[in-house]
Amino acid sequence: MWREYFGFAGTALAVVNGLIAIAIALLPVRRSVLKLRLGAAALMLGALAVGAAFYSRYHASVQIERQQADRAEIRMRLDNFIWEGRELLGQIRDARRELPARAADEWAQRAETYLGDKLSERMIPRFRKEANEMYGDGDTSVAAPRLGYWRAVRNRIVNLEAIVAEFPDRRP
Repeated sequence: MWREYFGFAGTALAVVNGLIAIAIALLPVRRSVLKLRLGAAALMLGALAVGAAFYSRYHASVQIERQQADRAEIRMRLDNFIWEGRELLGQIRDARRELPARAADEWAQRAETYLGDKLSERMIPRFRKEANEMYGDGDTSVAAPRLGYWRAVRNRIVNLEAIVAEFPDRRP
């Protein structure tokens, strides 16, 4: 918290420095020792103001870099969840394979936990939300007993893709 005040420190020191300059100008000529001391103090305050300004700039750039790294990590993790979900859709669609009910439930639970911890609890209802009819009622190649799991995983993938869209890729 105290680092946030460095942005104001440069301005405050510049104002004090100006007041010292006015005091130096108003002092009589025979007070040269006092003028010299005030001038030295003004130089030190000026150096502190410049240092505070540079530190404030540095701190802001570090904060921006940290936020961008966090956003990139979140995007990568959500992309991994989407990839895992698509793998689960393929397994659910294949009637020759065992229904991955437990894997789908664990995948959804891990994604919900991540969304709640890393983003906010508000993301969990968005993740669980039913997809609209634009995405269809189901794939015709999915067997009826598997259709419920297929829809649940598909809805969550669609919702994850909408959430990932809020974290644009910043690579050049």
